[in-house]
Amino acid sequence: MTAMASEPRSSPRLARARRRFRGAALAVLLVLSGGPSFAETLLTGFAGVAFGGSTVKSHGSYGGAIGFLGDGPVGFEIEFGVTPDFFGQSGDGVIFTSNNVVTGMGSLLLATPGSVRIYVAGGGGLMKTRLEDPAKIVSISKNDFGINAGGGLLVNLGDHLALRGDIRYFRDLESTEPGGLDLDLGHVDYWRAVGGLTLKF
Repeated sequence: MTAMASEPRSSPRLARARRRFRGAALAVLLVLSGGPSFAETLLTGFAGVAFGGSTVKSHGSYGGAIGFLGDGPVGFEIEFGVTPDFFGQSGDGVIFTSNNVVTGMGSLLLATPGSVRIYVAGGGGLMKTRLEDPAKIVSISKNDFGINAGGGLLVNLGDHLALRGDIRYFRDLESTEPGGLDLDLGHVDYWRAVGGLTLKF
């Protein structure tokens, strides 16, 4: 928990990474604004585990996503995910027994054609961390910009149903100065592996 309170340090490498991220975000906006309309809407409910990074051990994670993907390779989705007890439970000796990480992300999808579609995904959005002690005397809620990258596959079961598996890396970004727009890598990161059913419309 002490690592969350320390100040991030920037470097030329991170500065270059920030410039690349801004360029990639602009490219995504151009693709989405000028590209063809998406032929299919994908509605997915998923569940799995969050592990590695800032987590003490693996924790359950669940959520849902709505995506838009046609016969072409380019798609887009918005997803919402929750990982309860992200920083540990009372049996792990943690002070903040009520805690979670909530994400709301928009991501670009690049997918292969066919009945089994392999895709890569990446994007950004909100990463919210919440910590509270049992007596509710201390309650901390923190909203940061977050990024995610990963991939998975969609296995079509018919015209309106598919199985989905997905693994992604999540990390928060923090402002290097109060009120500033410059972002640096934060202190909360983890991997998430989930599976679920996708309804296609």
